[in-house]
Amino acid sequence: MNLPFYRRMTFMVIITTLDDGTVHHNSIAKYATIIEDVRNKEENVLLVDGGDVFLRGEFQAGQGELETSLLKELDYDAMVLGNNDFRVYPAGEGTPDSRYEQLKDYHRNVNFQFLTGNVIHRDTGKYLQNVKPWKNFTFAGVKVGMIGLTSMKPEIRGWNDVVDLEFIEPVKALNALLPKVSEKSDINIVLSHAGNEEDHKLAQVPGVSAVIGADTHKVIETPEYEFNGELMVPITQAGGEQEHYLGRLDLVYEVVDGKMKLVESDGFLYDVTNVPADPEIQAIIDDYHAEMRVQ
Repeated sequence: MNLPFYRRMTFMVIITTLDDGTVHHNSIAKYATIIEDVRNKEENVLLVDGGDVFLRGEFQAGQGELETSLLKELDYDAMVLGNNDFRVYPAGEGTPDSRYEQLKDYHRNVNFQFLTGNVIHRDTGKYLQNVKPWKNFTFAGVKVGMIGLTSMKPEIRGWNDVVDLEFIEPVKALNALLPKVSEKSDINIVLSHAGNEEDHKLAQVPGVSAVIGADTHKVIETPEYEFNGELMVPITQAGGEQEHYLGRLDLVYEVVDGKMKLVESDGFLYDVTNVPADPEIQAIIDDYHAEMRVQ
């Protein structure tokens, strides 16, 4: 692939984990303030979420309605489907048809891409409708390939909602996808809802330069690392369920032998204690609360 003439480029991944549908409404409006500030000051910024927006928390009966509004307003780049995004409220009473309608309604109302590359239909071998295994993001001519992988839990636990689906082991799926993705990308990042233990396995796969995780609700203040034979691959996660954070991962690449190579990485969680809430995001949340009280 012909790279533009850049010796060194920095990419920032801003990470939320609305994991398991618990929207901390006093925090996400503050996240919006930070996200806008980062976008105004920095180049090459990706905003992603680790999935699980349909179940648990005070808004779960809305089947992602509030979360849809928030993620759309914040102009996310991508979200990986979490294991609970395959379930329909109330949990345990869903079917493939109701799951399909839930995902279709959700997709209709968002302006970003769902990513999941290890779930296919049993009868056709095709990916879920409106869900892609990966997507390219281009920054000044450099293409970042983001691959989505999710947990095996729905199949392992025998959920009725997914009897028509096959879940592929994440590392196996990643190894199958990487050659195709690498043909069209200069950098490969995994957006994972497979859990921290699995994320460490994913990070060991050559060709990957970062893993953004979810599912285990782990709070990773600074990145964990795995060596994949080429470089030390950062792994991060910004909590989930009852401990939600806005995370950031900075990735610095240099052109080495005609390829983009990760040479530096660092990450942290933002302190939102004294950050003012974004008024537009707060208004969406307040209006939703008001509607709930009327019902």
